[in-house]
Amino acid sequence: MIASVSRGDYTRGILAYAYGPGEQDEHTDQHTVAGFEDLLPDPGLAADFQQAVSQLAKILDLRVVQAGKGAPKEHVWHCSLRAAPQDPHLSDQQWENIARRVMNAAGIAPTGDPDGCRWVVVRHAQDHVHIIATTVRADLTGARLHNDWQRVMDELTLIEQDYGLRQVPREPHGRGSARTTAKRPTRAEVHKAGRQGREPSRPVLRTAVRESLAGAVSEEEFFGRLADHGILVKVHRLPSGDAKGYSFAVPGDRNAAGQPVWYSGSKLGPDLTLPRIRARLAITTDEPGEAISKAATARPALLHAGRLVDQALDDLTGSGSGEGPDRQALLAQAAGLGEVLDALAQTHHGPTRAQIAAAAKASGQAVYLHERAADQEMRALRSAARALLAGGPSLGRANDGDAAAALFDILMLMAITLYRLHRAAGQRQHAATAKATRDQLRAAYTQAAAKPLTALTAQGKRLPQAVQARHTAAVRQALPADLAGRVLGGAQWLALSATLTEAQTHGHDPAALLRQAIGSREMDSADNPAAVLLWRIRRTADLPAITAPQPAKRRITTPAPAPAALPPAPPAAPRRR
Repeated sequence: MIASVSRGDYTRGILAYAYGPGEQDEHTDQHTVAGFEDLLPDPGLAADFQQAVSQLAKILDLRVVQAGKGAPKEHVWHCSLRAAPQDPHLSDQQWENIARRVMNAAGIAPTGDPDGCRWVVVRHAQDHVHIIATTVRADLTGARLHNDWQRVMDELTLIEQDYGLRQVPREPHGRGSARTTAKRPTRAEVHKAGRQGREPSRPVLRTAVRESLAGAVSEEEFFGRLADHGILVKVHRLPSGDAKGYSFAVPGDRNAAGQPVWYSGSKLGPDLTLPRIRARLAITTDEPGEAISKAATARPALLHAGRLVDQALDDLTGSGSGEGPDRQALLAQAAGLGEVLDALAQTHHGPTRAQIAAAAKASGQAVYLHERAADQEMRALRSAARALLAGGPSLGRANDGDAAAALFDILMLMAITLYRLHRAAGQRQHAATAKATRDQLRAAYTQAAAKPLTALTAQGKRLPQAVQARHTAAVRQALPADLAGRVLGGAQWLALSATLTEAQTHGHDPAALLRQAIGSREMDSADNPAAVLLWRIRRTADLPAITAPQPAKRRITTPAPAPAALPPAPPAAPRRR
C-alpha cells in the first residue's frame, strides 16, 4: 500500500477535490467512509455540493478558528492511501479500520484520546481513500506530528501483513537516514504536462542530468552534455562568486509570466545537488584507449565496457575474500551501474533499445548517497560509461551482436548481485530497484543473445566426439561437481564447447580458462551457467565476433530449351481429274 502525506492551509480546497469529479472525471462514487463523529455532511451524496463542502470545512476548521494565532499555518493534514492493483478490493469498513490505524500512528487521532484532531475519510475509487484532518486538537494544542511520515510507513508495513496485501519495500526515512528514491512530480506538474502534451519536467530533468553525468570528468563536459540534451542550466553563486547550487529547466516548461520553471538539483533528488554532482565529477576514470575513442564501430567499446563491469563485479563480490562490501561501497557500485546504464541508453540503438532504456529508468529511480571513501569502487564503472559514450552508437546486431549480448549478460549479473546484497543489508527500496533493473536487462539479454548462441550451438554440433569429450573432461576438472553437472546438462553446453574449441585455437588452455572464468563468481543465481562462462571466456580470451554459418548457396540450373516446333506443312495441291 502506497501512502502520500502532505500539509496544506485550505481545508475546503482539498475537500472539494476529494469529493469532486477529479481533474479528468476519474472519481466515482464519492462518499464519506468515516469521520471523527457521526452525521457529518457528505458532499458526495448532498443535493447541494458546494454548500455541503463549505459546511464540512467549517466543522473541521472549528478548533483551528478557536486556536486563532496559536494554530499552525499549514493546519491541514492530508494522507492518501492506495492499494496495489493486484490487491483485493477493500470494503468501507476495512478502509475505516486502516485509516484509524494510520491516524493513530501519525498522532492525528490517537486511539482512546478524546481530544484528538477532527478528521474525515473520503473514498472516490475502489483502490484508495483520502484522510483529511485539521491538526489542532480539542484542547487547542497542536497535534504531535514529529516524524509522522515514518510512523505511518511502519504502520502500513504491519497493515499489509495483517490484511494480506502486497508488501511495498520501505526504508527508514527519518533523521539520520538517507532518502532512497528520486523526487516524483507533483499532481499539478502531471496535469500541466498532460494539458501540454508532454512529460512532466521533473523526471525529464533527472534523466537528462544523470545521462549528462555518466562518465563525465569536468563541469564543462557536464554542461556541454546538458546543452546537447536541450536542457537549460543556471549556476547560483554566493557574494564571493563561488557556486552554491545548480538549477535546471526544460525550455518548453514556462510559468504564467513566460519564464522557465527552474528546478534545483535537490528538487530532482538528494544525489543531484551541487556538492554531490561535483563529487561525482571528481571521481577518477580510466580514459578509454585510443582504439576505443577512434573506433569506427561500437564493438571495441562494448567489449572494453564489459571487461570493466566484469572487474567491478569481482570487486563487489570480494574477489575471493568471502566478505561482501560495506554499505558505502555497495551504494557506490550501485550508482556506478546506473552510470553505465545511462551511457548505454544514449548509445544503444538496437532491437533491445526499449529494454535498455527501461533498465536505466528503473535504476535511476533510486538515490545512492555514498561517501568519498567509496569512490574507488565507482572507478571501473565510470570508465565503462565513458568508454560506451566514446565508442559511439551501437546497433546490437551483425558484428557487435555478441559483444552487446556479453555486456547485457554481465550487467544482468551485476544487478542480480546488487539485489541480493541490498536485500541482505535490509535496503529494501534499493533491492526492489535492482530487481526491476535485472528484469529489464534479462529481457534485453535474451533477445540479443539468441542469434549468437544459435550460431555457436551449430558450431558445437559439428565438433568431433573426441573434441567434445576433451571439453567435458576439462569442465569436470575445473569446476565443482554440482556446477559441472549443471553446465554439461544445460542448454548452452554445445555453445560453450564451441567457444572452448575457438579459444584453444587461439592458444588458450580450456581448463585454465574455465578456472579463471569461475574465479570467486557466485553461480547459483545464473539461469544458465554455461552461458555465463561462455561470455566471460570470450572476454578473457579476446575472441573475435561470432559469425553465423552461411547457408550453402543453391545451384540454379537452367532447364534445357524445348526443341523448336516445326512449321506446319503446306496444304496439299488439289488433284486434277
